[in-house]
Amino acid sequence: MKFVARFARKPVAVLLLLGLVTLAAGQACAQDYFFTHYYDVATSTLPSASGYGGKGASGGVGDGLVRIVNSGNTASAQNGTICAMIYVFDDIEEMQACCGCPVTPDGVRTLSVINNLTKNFGVNRGNMNAGVIDIMAAPPNLLLPQPMSLPPQIGVLSPSLWACDPSFEYGSTIGVGEGDSLSTGLRAWMTNTEGNVPVPASKTLVMGTSVSEFLPSDLPFYGTHRLELKSFCLFLIQNGSGTGACSCGSGDNFSKAPQPIE
Repeated sequence: MKFVARFARKPVAVLLLLGLVTLAAGQACAQDYFFTHYYDVATSTLPSASGYGGKGASGGVGDGLVRIVNSGNTASAQNGTICAMIYVFDDIEEMQACCGCPVTPDGVRTLSVINNLTKNFGVNRGNMNAGVIDIMAAPPNLLLPQPMSLPPQIGVLSPSLWACDPSFEYGSTIGVGEGDSLSTGLRAWMTNTEGNVPVPASKTLVMGTSVSEFLPSDLPFYGTHRLELKSFCLFLIQNGSGTGACSCGSGDNFSKAPQPIE
């Protein structure tokens, strides 16, 4: 129990003490990218951290849903299960939450912005009315030696004990296919509900809901931003006194893939 408690606070150090197996799978290649999208859940009534919005402004008016799909069997570990490593920022560039969520082949994972991604925000109890979500696709990167209680930011693929730790080494990145092709691997979409202030001829707030896809960044992920995401996530979890962890919502967490043979 002592190890479990310490693991919840300092995952990397205890992973080494417990002898957990990492998925060593080489370096990321130049065509590996992270996916990104904005969220806005409240700026039509409440200002964001940067000061946009407030009563009478156009902006978000409710929860957003993030749906993540694993479109194929592109990852060798765990019969193609992909980890969606998720990093949530407010709109003044502060990382406020992170989590790693398994997505099985042809599976869909559904997360609420308000209830899963921003509910347990970290830095100074920051303002999470609007901001940015980055998602990186990677194979499961930790193998637990036995079942144990884990913090919410680490998603486990039962019963294999493979896990997705957003603060740990990814191994090779996957999820966007070869070259310019985005036909394989992880894809994600978000709903956004927004209201526009009325024009002079109308007194009715114009409401609308849209669905748009997360898009790959033009910046190769294997660089400074890749290291920053993991480092900031680890700092957030270690120093957040229980805050800074998002959760994985609903989706298939089960895999029939065997554990590796040593």
